[in-house]
Amino acid sequence: MVGSIGAQVALLAFATAIVVGLAVGNSAATVLTRALVAMCVALAVGRLAAWSTRLVLRDHLQRKKRVIDEEHIVATGGATPRESVREPETTVEAG
Repeated sequence: MVGSIGAQVALLAFATAIVVGLAVGNSAATVLTRALVAMCVALAVGRLAAWSTRLVLRDHLQRKKRVIDEEHIVATGGATPRESVREPETTVEAG
């Protein structure tokens, strides 16, 4: 997902820079140089935005799943939500 979104943003920036450069009347070398720079910068920005979006979505979905799981446990007559999130007890083996 991160690479795909970064590439899409980079290609959009590249195309936009070419269209704007040609519309203004710049030389081909200037247009391509600026388009390549814009593409590299947009790739970095697009990947950063996609990465942060992925983290936010993953956190949201994990919290939502936890709430659904706790409601399911309560509905089936299992442990209360407070008991379901309790840390498991650890045992120390004599060695």
